[in-house]
Amino acid sequence: MVFMEVDEADRFWNELVTLDLTSKYEHVRLTPVRVMQWGKECFVHDPSGILWHFGEFSR
Repeated sequence: MVFMEVDEADRFWNELVTLDLTSKYEHVRLTPVRVMQWGKECFVHDPSGILWHFGEFSR
């Protein structure tokens, strides 16, 4: 699992969707932005099985 902080989770999510990764690569999964107590995050499961968390901390 890897966590990467992003400035705006919603904008980052829109960029991920635009890349169309799920049709380009087998076994890639995307999980939309969800709101947590600490901020927002979305997920990418990459082809090698690594779960990427992309998060924006609340200000």
